[in-house]
Amino acid sequence: MVAEGCQEMGNKNQQVRVFLASPGDVEEERLAFRELLSELSTRTDYEFIPLGWEDVLASTGNRPQDLINALLDQCDAFICVYHKRWGAASTDTVGYTAYTQEEFQRALRRHTKTGSPRIFCFFKQVEISALADPGEQLTKVLNFRHSLETSAQVMYRVFSSVNDFQSQVEQHLLAMVRGELPEPKKMVRKIHIPIVSDQEPEFNISRELELAKQAASAAANGNTDEAAILFARLSQTSRNIQILDAARAFFIADGNLDAAQSLLERKLTLIHDRRLAAREYLSVFMASGWLDDLVEGTSNIEAAEALRRIFAGDRFKEVMVQSMAEYFTVGELLALARFYSGEGGTITAKFGRFMVGMPTLLSQLFNDDSL
Repeated sequence: MVAEGCQEMGNKNQQVRVFLASPGDVEEERLAFRELLSELSTRTDYEFIPLGWEDVLASTGNRPQDLINALLDQCDAFICVYHKRWGAASTDTVGYTAYTQEEFQRALRRHTKTGSPRIFCFFKQVEISALADPGEQLTKVLNFRHSLETSAQVMYRVFSSVNDFQSQVEQHLLAMVRGELPEPKKMVRKIHIPIVSDQEPEFNISRELELAKQAASAAANGNTDEAAILFARLSQTSRNIQILDAARAFFIADGNLDAAQSLLERKLTLIHDRRLAAREYLSVFMASGWLDDLVEGTSNIEAAEALRRIFAGDRFKEVMVQSMAEYFTVGELLALARFYSGEGGTITAKFGRFMVGMPTLLSQLFNDDSL
C-alpha cells in the first residue's frame, strides 16, 4: 500500500496502484488513463500501476466481477469515470444496478474504514441535446453526481476532453502522492442568473418562462443538474432570445462551454432569421408614404430636413432591424409585413398627417375650459 510513502516525494519507484472503473462509453479515456500512468512513471519518483477489468484473466468457475473486485481491493487510488451511460446491469449481485456502482461502493466502504483508497470521480461533459432528454441511463449518472455534490464524501470534477481528463487525473494523483490533496468539502454551487418577466400573452411563451424561472431557481439553490436539464430542454425548443441568453449564462457559470457555444449559435441563427424578416417588414413599412406626409406637413424647414435625415438614414434602419430582431419572432415580423402590404399600408400613410396635426389638437385640448 502507498500509505506514508505518499506523504512526500523522494521514495524512488514506490508503487502506486490506480484502479479505473467506468461504464463502456469512455473507452478513449481508459486508453488515455493508461498512457498517462506510463508517462508519469517515467518522469516522477513513483511507479503508477493501472488496474481495471482489462487486467483480469479469463477464468472458469469464478464470478468475473469477483476477480475485478480482488484487483480493486489492492488499489491505492480509485478513479471512477462517467459520461452518458450508467453501465451494464449487474445481474449476478444484489443491491446494485450496475457493476461500476458496485466497484464504487466497495472502494468507498474500504476508504471509510481504512482511509484508503483515495477516491476521485470524473464526469465527461454531456452535449446539450442529450441533457434535454437524458433518458434512464444518463439520469442515473446525473443523480449519482448530485449525490456526490450533496454528500461531500468524494471529490468529483467535470472534464471536457481527453486532454482535459488526463490533465485533471495527473493533477489529483500527484497531489495525492505529495500529501497535498485537500479533503472533500460540501460546497453547493449556487448560480444566480436573471430571468425576464412574463410579458407575452401566448401560452407557449408563458410556459417557457415558467420553466426558465424554475431552472433559475434550481440553479440558485444549488441544484445545478436539475437546472442543466431544464435549460437544455428550453434550448431545443425556445425561440425567445432572453431565455436563450439566460440558459447560456447558466452553462458558462457551470463550466459547460460547449453547451454555451451551442446556445450562442442558436441565438445567432434566430437573430439572423429575424433580421431578414425585420428588413422585409421595414422595407414595406418605409414604402407606405408616412415619412413623406410627415415631412410635407412640417412647416419648419430645418425640422423637416432633420426628420428625413433621421428616418430615411441607414443608421435608423439598422437600429430598427436590430431592435425588432431582439423582440419579435420571425412569424410576427412577417405578419407585420403582410399587414403593411395591404390595408395597413393605407393606415400608416395617414399617420404622417395625423402626427403633424397632433400639436394643434393638443393645444385645443389644453385650452378647452370644459376639460
